[in-house]
Amino acid sequence: MIEDFKHMKWLPLTAGALLCLLGLTALFRPMWVAEILPLCIGVAILCLGASELAESFAQKGHAPRYIVGMSRLHGVVNIAVGLVFLFNRTVTLLFIAVTLGLWAAAFGFLRLADARRRRVAGVPWRGCAVDAAAKLVIGIAILASPFTSVKVWTIMTGIFFLVVGVSVISSALFLDRLPHDFGDF
Repeated sequence: MIEDFKHMKWLPLTAGALLCLLGLTALFRPMWVAEILPLCIGVAILCLGASELAESFAQKGHAPRYIVGMSRLHGVVNIAVGLVFLFNRTVTLLFIAVTLGLWAAAFGFLRLADARRRRVAGVPWRGCAVDAAAKLVIGIAILASPFTSVKVWTIMTGIFFLVVGVSVISSALFLDRLPHDFGDF
């Protein structure tokens, strides 16, 4: 089954590339992104959630339960947040800031828990911890000042999307190094 998923790595690569593109646009043209932010965020997060959910089903029976559960949890949360942005067309910029801040912080805490599990299991964990720290710092920074100018938190959101995009892309590229049997992992 893991071999089948390795052939589907275009899905997380595409989601990661779209998130990086959105992040770069937010960094260099923040006001463009502010105008179309709810739609862009909804589509990007929905794609990421679908990718993570597909990953969780591909891993079932081949990966430890906590990995499958974490992928499934990430996917479901991302799909829910993406749908909120897509269907709530009257969102205010404050709502977007608070939601993105909570989303970033929540995923920072989830990645921190994952890093701790990896450390206890004796598998590489430092990259996961750095990813967690970046997401936590960005989420807390957005939540600490949601009333700041749209440009500032749009840039913070852009940085967050770049971090998430690079994380998703590096995870997809890492698939080729996974053993055929997760028992060896």
